[in-house]
Amino acid sequence: MKKMLFGALAMTFIAGTAWAASMSVQVREVDVKSSPNYMSSSVGKLGFGTKVDTSGEEGSWVKISSPDGWVPKTSITKRSVDVNTDQKFSGRGASHDETALAGKGFNPQVEAEYKKDNPSMVSAYSKVDWLESQTIPLPELQAFASAGKLK
Repeated sequence: MKKMLFGALAMTFIAGTAWAASMSVQVREVDVKSSPNYMSSSVGKLGFGTKVDTSGEEGSWVKISSPDGWVPKTSITKRSVDVNTDQKFSGRGASHDETALAGKGFNPQVEAEYKKDNPSMVSAYSKVDWLESQTIPLPELQAFASAGKLK
């Protein structure tokens, strides 16, 4: 009986700490969300190289302890990020979106090649750059999603 109780306690402890890990932010800046959803309120921001302690996972989100909230899995890494060395290789650091695009094989060098090979597309790229620079306040975005019954 004691062995079973000890085993159950050990499994509970292991399950509770299995996700506990120290990780580093690998993007220029990431919003920490109150729940694992891009539409949830922001409880803070973390910058490139910031160390975070994780305590769980839900879908593509990871729970962190300080500030208490959620960040996308793709914005953090288990390896230790050296702000001086790693940022040198990533230029000014990479945003979450840039990291996602790079993972798909699209980065500033690839874009430069496309522009060189397709001069007629240069104006389209400037329009895309302008569009990407636009921001929408969270309350407006939430109202739009609600009106359109988007989740």
